[in-house]
Amino acid sequence: MMPPRPTWITLDRAALFHNARLLRQRLAPGVKLMAVVKANAYGHDARLVAPVLVDAGADMLAVATLGEALDLRAAASSGAITAPILVLGYTPAHQAADAIAHAVTLTVFDLPTATAIAAAAQAVGTPARVHVKVNTGMNRLGVEVEDAPALLAALHNLPGLVVEGIFTHFATSDSDLDYARIQLDRFTALLTTLSGQGLRPPLAHAANSAALLTLRESHLDMARSGIALYGLDPDVDDCPLPADFRPALAWKAAVTQVRSLRPGDPVSYGREFVADRPMTVATLPVGYADGFPRRPHTWGHVLIHGAPAPILGRVCMDQCVVDVTATAARQPVRQGDEAVLIGRQGDAAITAAEAARRIGTINYDVVSRILTRVPRLWQDDTP
Repeated sequence: MMPPRPTWITLDRAALFHNARLLRQRLAPGVKLMAVVKANAYGHDARLVAPVLVDAGADMLAVATLGEALDLRAAASSGAITAPILVLGYTPAHQAADAIAHAVTLTVFDLPTATAIAAAAQAVGTPARVHVKVNTGMNRLGVEVEDAPALLAALHNLPGLVVEGIFTHFATSDSDLDYARIQLDRFTALLTTLSGQGLRPPLAHAANSAALLTLRESHLDMARSGIALYGLDPDVDDCPLPADFRPALAWKAAVTQVRSLRPGDPVSYGREFVADRPMTVATLPVGYADGFPRRPHTWGHVLIHGAPAPILGRVCMDQCVVDVTATAARQPVRQGDEAVLIGRQGDAAITAAEAARRIGTINYDVVSRILTRVPRLWQDDTP
């Protein structure tokens, strides 16, 4: 299949399946795996990725918003994405009916929202499933630990509401396990209290990718994995993935034009780059409207014929220009030649982590910011 645009993402189906299986193998029997596919599966394409992860053993999917969940349900015309889906973030009460109609599980952390969700469930005659979010030290979202028993007691008295799960989120499991253990101790103490009161939900979960890999006692009834599923490190320095995980995404573009520059010729807007010698440059059909950053820092270079091709001047909305002088001296660069923005070409590679270092961010951000107008294709579907 030819890409519908001359910049495209290739996804490695086998790598996704392999990574999910590796994570599954780290869980004790009976512990469920939740696959986090929010932010369009971290930029990979949730509609493509979610069925693969379910086939690989994911028991549940997680997204950030109801819209993301409904998008997955809409993709299920083939029956592919029917797995349980949890919305990890806040869902306004007025969206409860849509969530219930599409069998989407919601997160709650306050009684007024939960009461409104229960009322919506009674109105449509279908129970609403919810998970309770507990704040154990992230201080971002959730009911406070000391207030959780009263909330759980109130929720159990709401007709139409099924309290299926309870969860928390670690702030430092990729960098500071001591603090993660403090959070875990707070959460497990709460679970003990709830069990004694007959209020503990069936599914308790806390582990993200980093904790799944490094903090076995945090696995509880279910572990959530996001970044590791895609073969990317939870933290490049403090929590790298074991060597047997494989990146699932590559980003490529095709050269659209090659031209020669004379000394004094400028490149791109603002004449920020001016040639100081004869040069050969290539234009690529990718820019900041695709998620390829403009400034203050850029990718630095791409790969063409397995060699670095430095970016020259400003990255434009839809295009950029790279220096292929050294490469062209060894091998002609022509229209249609492949450029690699993320991935491997010959013996050279650009990882998402390397690109992140160049632009001053993290690998999560690099892949998640690639816009949907860049088509995603399975690697085995591309010529």
